[in-house]
Formats: sequence, C-alpha cells, structure tokens
Amino acid sequence: MNSPKSSTAAWAGALSLVPYAVMKTYWAVGGTAGRPSGDLAEQLRANGAPEALVWMERHGLDFTVLGALAATLLLAALALPRGERLPRWSLLLPGWAGSVLLTPYGLATMVAAPLGLTVGDAEGWSPWVGVVGGVAFAGLGAALGVCSWSYQRRTGRGAASAPRRGPSGRVVP
Repeated sequence: MNSPKSSTAAWAGALSLVPYAVMKTYWAVGGTAGRPSGDLAEQLRANGAPEALVWMERHGLDFTVLGALAATLLLAALALPRGERLPRWSLLLPGWAGSVLLTPYGLATMVAAPLGLTVGDAEGWSPWVGVVGGVAFAGLGAALGVCSWSYQRRTGRGAASAPRRGPSGRVVP
C-alpha cells in the first residue's frame, strides 16, 4: 500500500513543476520574457551541447521539460502500488539519483539567480527564470527523495511477507 507521505510528496513534486511548465509553455508559443536574445539552439551548439539537444531545441522540444515529465512519471511509479510490480532497482536508482542531484541544484539556483551569481551559459537570463527553475528542481528532487525512501521501505526485505492491503483495508492478492 502506498503511504500518505509518498502520495503527498508526489503531488507536491508535481505541483512544484507548474510554474516551470507555464514558463516553458509561454516560451514554446513565442514568448520572450526572461530569455536572452538570440537563437537558443545556436547558443547550445556554441556551448558544446550534444547535437541531439540542439536538434530538439530547433524542433521545439525542450530536454528539461521532457526530463521533468519523466521524473513526474517516476514519482507516480514510486508512490503508487502498481510501481511495486517493477524491479526495485529500476525505480530506486533513478529516484535516489534524481533526489541527490536535483535538490541541491535547485536550492543553489534559487539562491544564486536573484543574487546574480550565475556563470557561463546563464548569461542573459532573467533572475526570475532561475527562481522558477530552482523551485521546480528542488521540489522535484525533494519529492523523489521522500518517495524513494517510502518505496524502499515498502518493498524491502520483510515487506513481501506482510500482506498488502487495499484502500478499504482488505488484503490484496
């Protein structure tokens, strides 16, 4: 059975992405507020990004949005009982890795962007973009940590011997 903490964390993680999704959608339909001037695909290429990312940007696919979508699906798999049908490592490895990488990155970005402490390819971006992205990444990372911890406890040794119960409290086969 999924725990209330993991369900709440999964929803919180997904909700932390809403401002980010709105911002990215605004840019996808032609909005320019907060973005540096120029062709982002060419900036990616000039900064040494893989050609696949440049191609995606040219075709309107933002790799960070696709990553956020994948992480949201991972949250659901970690929080819902159906995820327990998958091999533990297939959810725990990306769940813990996402938590360890995204949480500090998001927190650092939320602090650094408004203070103007960003470097490199962040030049030209509005500080509020860093705050929106930081909230999304930190929220997603923290939610992945809570959901991974809960999933690990639910599916660990000894958990298989305990009967699984559905929402009504009855034993589920």
